[in-house]
This record gives sequence, C-alpha cells and structure tokens, in this order.
Amino acid sequence: MEPFNTRILITLTHYKKHNSMAEQMHKMTLMSALMELRAPLEALSLLPTLPLLRRLAPKGQGQPVLIIPGFLATDNSTYILRRYLKRQGFNVHGWDMGRNPGLRDDIYQKLEERIVELYGQHQEKISLVGWSLGGLYARILAHRLPEYIRQVITLGSPFNLAHPKSASEVDVSGPILKMYERLNPNIASDALMNGEPIWEIPPPVPSTSIYSESDGIAAWRYCVDPINLQTENLRISGSHTGMTHNPMIYYAVAERLSQAENKWQPFDLNRFHRFIFLRAANGEATFVNSQHPATSPSE
Repeated sequence: MEPFNTRILITLTHYKKHNSMAEQMHKMTLMSALMELRAPLEALSLLPTLPLLRRLAPKGQGQPVLIIPGFLATDNSTYILRRYLKRQGFNVHGWDMGRNPGLRDDIYQKLEERIVELYGQHQEKISLVGWSLGGLYARILAHRLPEYIRQVITLGSPFNLAHPKSASEVDVSGPILKMYERLNPNIASDALMNGEPIWEIPPPVPSTSIYSESDGIAAWRYCVDPINLQTENLRISGSHTGMTHNPMIYYAVAERLSQAENKWQPFDLNRFHRFIFLRAANGEATFVNSQHPATSPSE
C-alpha cells in the first residue's frame, strides 16, 4: 500500500504530464467550482430550518464531541454546527489550533494531547466529527487511541484517496493537491505520512461516513468504507464546502451522536424522519444507508 505522500506526487505527475487529462481536469475544475456555488444557498437554507431541527433531532446528554475542520479551514467554519450541537445537549469543542494546514505529525501530536485532555475533563470517551481532511485526523486518532474514542463521523472525507484511474476521478486532485504540496514542502519526510496510511482502514470504533455524490471537491468514491457491524456510509445531497451548513447533516450528526455508548446501531431509514430528509424531486433517495452502496450514473 503506497504512502499518502507518494499518491499525491503520482497524482500531480499525472496532472502535469498528460495534456489530455490536464484539459479534462480543467473542465472538471470549472464544473466542480460551479457545483460548489451551491454552498451559500445551503447556508441560507439552514437558517429557517434550525428551529425545526432543534425540535426533531435527538438530544444529547452531555456527551463530549470534538469537531476537526477541513484543509485550510479554522474553527470558524464549524461554529454554527458546534453551536447547534451544544443547544442539543452535547459538550462540543473546537480543535483550537487555528487553520488546518494538512496532515502533519506535529499537528497530530497536539490533537492526541487534546483528546487526552478532554477525556480527563469529561471522564468519558470522545466522539469525533471531522470535515474533509479533518476526518482523516479523526480516523487516525481512532486507530491510535481507541480507548479514548467513542465514535467517528466524517463529512466528505477522502480517506480512500488513490491516484486517478480516469479524468473523471480526479476531483480531489489537480489544483487542490498542488496547493497542498506547496503548503507542506516536507511532506515526504513527515513522520505521520511515512508508513501505512491507517486512515484508509475502517476505525476500530463505530464509524459513519457522510458523503455527497455531487461533491465538487472530493470524489464520493474516496469517501466510503466497506460495510461491517460498526461502519456505515450515508449519502446526502449537497456541496462539499456547504457540508458544515447542510440541514440533513445537522440532523444526521445529532442522531448519530445521541446513541448510548456500546449500543451503536446503523442509521435507521424506517423511522419517520426518512419522509423529511430522504426524497428528492426525482424520487431518488438522497440520504442512503450504503449497505447497498450508491453507484455512479456512468457505471
């Protein structure tokens, strides 16, 4: 299994050397950018739905939660989500480390310290919610500190990133990976990046991956896990940059976090909320338990 830094360099090589792919990548970048223009509308749609979400979503009982922002994002990006979850009764914390520069060992070590600190403060396991690249940190923590972690929820996190097989699967590469490389010039020698990429392996704790097939940043194929007794994939409709303001995600995250420890069950599509969240205008379910994995229209 190739280290993550090798995959990044291979992807960049594909992007630079193959002109036809570069041209298609340029088109994909424009399409992805247009798809991400939905994010402000998603944020606006959240405001009128918050009162309803607060009434319908399950309540917490003080369970501690740590929310990790995505690449280049800060705690400001998850402020409304954290505030909502606090009002639902959860003990929610930001990561308190400024802007997320990417996967780096020095950042990871600080996250480990934060987890141990929160565990000591609450005297119970911590639930992790990671948006985008923040979800990779959450999965690493779950593997290395399973005795401290209650569950992991990822939002559009490309934890199965591999070099592209076709131009249609490089949504997460190109300009984004080039920026990542510029901001992390020592990536090849970073301690966290050497060795097996354990974030690709399903965590040893309950795990929920929330993804969107119309994600304009991270191709959905990179964001799903094999299904087992404590792993699930939930598909929503929406953009990548709007995930921290998506009403469906707010409901799902609160519902997942509210479960009693050691009594985790997959998201129940047979309850009443399926009629509120699950039907699109074309009749297709937009929030799917991927025990029957979603497929691409092109497949």
